[in-house]
Amino acid sequence: MSSKLYFKYGCMNSSKSLNLLATAHNYESQGKKVLLIKPTLDTRTDKGIIESRVGISKKCIDVDKDTNLINLFKMHIKYNDLIHCILIDEAQFLTKDQVKQLAKIVDTYDIPVLCYGLKNSYIESELFEGSQALLYYADKLEEIKTTCFCEGCNSKATMNLRILNGEAVYNGEMINCGDTKPTSDYYMPVCRKHYYNQIGYYNLK
Repeated sequence: MSSKLYFKYGCMNSSKSLNLLATAHNYESQGKKVLLIKPTLDTRTDKGIIESRVGISKKCIDVDKDTNLINLFKMHIKYNDLIHCILIDEAQFLTKDQVKQLAKIVDTYDIPVLCYGLKNSYIESELFEGSQALLYYADKLEEIKTTCFCEGCNSKATMNLRILNGEAVYNGEMINCGDTKPTSDYYMPVCRKHYYNQIGYYNLK
């Protein structure tokens, strides 16, 4: 058995969805079938769609927190051909039980499962439930890197900073979907230093 549960994590705007879609294309170009999944908590894109910021998209299956992923997988292979890989976008929104279900799929069916998502929330020292579970259960962790969005900074971005009405926000509701386009409420991938720095320093490149 060689298949693994992967957690490919990165800050916002680090091309996680683009990486996922490229992986799906690689499998499909070889005639292999992939199962694409996205939690319904993600409201940045339309339902039933995984879309990158560069405009590439593919259809997917939406799941909520009560969806049993093992049952979903069994139902899918019952009515479709063999699945060669499972790809999950916005995996930070999975529950701990769903991550354990994915691990069981890998171990029972020898099928690779690749989860893409955020590791850190915008809340100081807080991880998403799905991210925390993946850090514990994943066989392999891979960081998808991007640089800090602060003017003149080329450090690696490791934090997601929420900007609400021009002010940095470090607490609130864990689930608060948004984008990196400057509005009254948006996010910036930043390094640790600039996560805590004065808000006036933040300028998009």
